[in-house]
Amino acid sequence: MIRLMIVDDHPLIRLGLHQILDPIEDIEIAAEADSGVQALRLLEQQTFDLIVLDMAMPGRSGVEILRRICDDKQAPPVLIYSRFPADQYAERTLRAGAAGYVVKSAAPNELVHAIRSLAAGRRHLPPGVPGTAAAGGRTRHDQLSEREFEVLRLIVGGHSVTAIANALSLSIKTVSTHRTRILRKLALTSTADLVHYAIEHGIDDHSA
Repeated sequence: MIRLMIVDDHPLIRLGLHQILDPIEDIEIAAEADSGVQALRLLEQQTFDLIVLDMAMPGRSGVEILRRICDDKQAPPVLIYSRFPADQYAERTLRAGAAGYVVKSAAPNELVHAIRSLAAGRRHLPPGVPGTAAAGGRTRHDQLSEREFEVLRLIVGGHSVTAIANALSLSIKTVSTHRTRILRKLALTSTADLVHYAIEHGIDDHSA
């Protein structure tokens, strides 16, 4: 039996996962968490074979929680389950320690296959996504931190600095600092430049 924990702040997503996985005899949803903090607390109390983790949640992002989980060498493998396009985000999560990536639009049987693969010690990647980023194919935004990339995504989605600060539980000053660093790292000078860069590289603010 594969005991897994679901980490997603959307009740409907968790309900949908139950509908998909409850009929599967060798998979058990042993616990649910609606935040990264709750997930870390549950990990201290119980053991799991696998964690199914959303990418974007209030407070700490999925990638931040992923890094915290992977700091523990005894932690179970983590499967990222997200609406973010795999070609934009899968490699970033793999570098942060994830063992697999499934988009929420995938067929239910792909999710089941991914869970079984990770539980067996294998990785699961969407078609066309390499296991690691190729050095020759890196883009300028690969040098952004996960938080900077998150701020970039929200900026190009038309969110104000105040709205971004509220969404990420940051101060307005911190968001402004991130914006300045993003512009410098991407060698750009304005928000309009950021939007053009995002369009060119297929970066958007799809909600996860």
